[in-house]
Amino acid sequence: MNYQTLSVEKNDFVSFLYLNRPQVLNALSDEMRSELLHVLRQAAADDEVRALVISGKGRAFSAGGDLNMFKRRYEAYRREGHSEAFSTPDLPKAFIQFPKPIIAAINGLAVGFGATMPLNCDVRIASERAKFSFAFARVGLTPEFGSSFFLPRLVGYGRAAELIFTAKMLDAEEALQIGLVNRVVAHENLLTEAGQMAAEIARMPVGAIRAAKQMLRHGSHSTIEQVLAYEALTFQNAAQTQDHYDAVCRTMEQIGKAKR
Repeated sequence: MNYQTLSVEKNDFVSFLYLNRPQVLNALSDEMRSELLHVLRQAAADDEVRALVISGKGRAFSAGGDLNMFKRRYEAYRREGHSEAFSTPDLPKAFIQFPKPIIAAINGLAVGFGATMPLNCDVRIASERAKFSFAFARVGLTPEFGSSFFLPRLVGYGRAAELIFTAKMLDAEEALQIGLVNRVVAHENLLTEAGQMAAEIARMPVGAIRAAKQMLRHGSHSTIEQVLAYEALTFQNAAQTQDHYDAVCRTMEQIGKAKR
């Protein structure tokens, strides 16, 4: 499929997905939303994709929702008394339910959707040039994309409240200090670092990685009793797979070689 707002590349078992509206700082539009859903569904079903890296073309990751679109929607609402919903659960659900690891490689400005979408990814690597703002209050909106669930769990309630209420801008080092991103790297190394991590993950036993992701997602909103039961079930299922047996044999062979 030829995408108008995205660019997709594959390298071995890693898929690189780029937000590709650099002329408007990769602002989210209805078309981009639709194309993101299509890419995620295709990649989820593609056995040749074991990990996904998301980044942005140009100098921004994403500047958030397209303001012209918001303006048109409000004007339509005033004329007609209703307007089509923009912030719907379908896209964040597609991210949350994506069965394979997602690495957000945040290359520049990450505002609004550009700050909340990476929260739905498994790992966040930021360029030293990245800047973050949960800027919804500045345009009279409230946060979306599951951010009221993920953000307090990453940075704590107090910091999440400060970021949302003040819409302050954070640089990459500040984001690292509060736990918003996993690491900060030199801008020119961003995609290399993200790709290397994705490739390392892609070399792991596929079933174990998928089960581990499901377990982490389950654990983020469960009681300790539910977590322990789910971990035991998942561990037992993994222990009965050929992937597990092959990995044990490889590891034992490597240990044996190291001792010689």
